[in-house]
Amino acid sequence: MIPILLIDDHQMVTSAISAWLCADKRFFIAGTAATLTDARSLMEKLDPLPQIIILDISLGKEDGLTLIPEIKSLCEKRKTPLPGILVWSMHEAPFLIQRAMDLGAYAYVAKSAKSDEFLAAIEAILKGVPYVNTEYQKRKEQQQDNFRLTSRENEIAALVKQSLTALQIAKRLGISIRTVEKHLERIYIKTETSSWEELHNL
Repeated sequence: MIPILLIDDHQMVTSAISAWLCADKRFFIAGTAATLTDARSLMEKLDPLPQIIILDISLGKEDGLTLIPEIKSLCEKRKTPLPGILVWSMHEAPFLIQRAMDLGAYAYVAKSAKSDEFLAAIEAILKGVPYVNTEYQKRKEQQQDNFRLTSRENEIAALVKQSLTALQIAKRLGISIRTVEKHLERIYIKTETSSWEELHNL
């Protein structure tokens, strides 16, 4: 059976996904976590790591994507293969997909997706093939034709999507609020938005 680690801060969602996956006799849930702290603790105990990690972007006010580099480092330390990371989120903004895949995710699925798409993403991971819904891929390619956010801009835009204010972003990234505001000015131009609210709702 294929072990899966599920990281999401909504207990009902976790329970539903766990039951659905376990109904498919190929999979079993090796563990669940609701916070970054819980996820780190669990990953230290699981050796080897599960074959697939399903990771939510928004873990309360925490950025789930920051866990991906940590997973990479842990695998390098243990000299073990990187699990297939499936990022799933309520957000469908192209720059979030870009950031997730750039960090090392194998698949990106929206929480609004149907179960067959979720399963298709898992199947792709098992085959070693990246998966992004065709519709989202078109949006991502269109975005890249029009503009491309820098790594830092992408990170800040992603945090705005998670409802963090400029001050909270500055504290999270260890930079000044003025620096955040300068980045936001460029992000607004590139995304054709004019405010935090518009970017958040993009």
